[in-house]
Amino acid sequence: MSKVFVTRNWHPNAVKLLSEYFNVKVWDQPAIPTSEQIINSAQECFAIITEFDDKITSDIIKSIPSLKVISNRAVGYENIDLTAAKSNNIKIGNTPGILVETCADFTMGLMLDLARNITFSNRNVLDGKWISFDQTPYLGTDVYQKRLAIVGLGQIATSVARRAVNGFNMNVSYWSRTRKPEIESELNLNYVDDINELVQNCDYLSIHCALTEDTYRIIDKEQFDLMQDVKLINTSRGPTINQNELINAINNGNISSAALDVTDPEPPNHKSEIVKHPKILITPHLGSGSQETFNKMAIMAAKNIINVYQNKNMISEVVIE
Repeated sequence: MSKVFVTRNWHPNAVKLLSEYFNVKVWDQPAIPTSEQIINSAQECFAIITEFDDKITSDIIKSIPSLKVISNRAVGYENIDLTAAKSNNIKIGNTPGILVETCADFTMGLMLDLARNITFSNRNVLDGKWISFDQTPYLGTDVYQKRLAIVGLGQIATSVARRAVNGFNMNVSYWSRTRKPEIESELNLNYVDDINELVQNCDYLSIHCALTEDTYRIIDKEQFDLMQDVKLINTSRGPTINQNELINAINNGNISSAALDVTDPEPPNHKSEIVKHPKILITPHLGSGSQETFNKMAIMAAKNIINVYQNKNMISEVVIE
């Protein structure tokens, strides 16, 4: 029977499904496996299921000659050396689509948190600073009818825009490499082709673009300097913003507060300024972290492998140029 290696012990339903076709080996240690441990554990394996922070390098790929499929339980796949995979005729699968609504919910949750100072006020309660009825230290701002700027308009961003417009009557503008007239018409969105113009005219800024060479630090000092009292949310990838310049922008008043579900590096040093800053809320990459979505993504990762084994198309295969 062919073998599959799963790099985490988080997915019992996916393992159960795979076990109908394969001999499944699951990494059962609390620490993520090192490159050497992945190589040793995946010997003679037909496929592996990986997580976003498993760095599947050329050395790993070359050291597992039996490997035919890498199924990433994530939308992104920048953790995998695609060139090496292509050279070794390895198919790459990912799990898009499933997490769209979950991530959109989470983004709106972060926006509301920043708007009403929920986390920041809770910190004061925990520190014993709530001694009388006095809202003045915690007064936030409304979300209703405010201006939201969105960077990137993929599936998640579109769902965020839909919630913002239909639920909060927000005025939504967006920048994207590809204009989306149908979505503009549906939600009455305003397309802005200059990202500098976009960030100058918003109360909330939400980042949703994929991480590419073009979007690396797409929000940098030049953009921060143009903002005024903006609340920033990033649920895409950490390197899409310059974190050092974010701190400067908060200290200078260009940004009033920020919520980051992704960081650069990830995770950040728990003693770093970005973690300790009182006006920055950081969550540990939880955008897709609902029970339902977590399980569905694992099942999809398993089905990608099974389909290749049965000479069928993956549910979602990464096309390597």
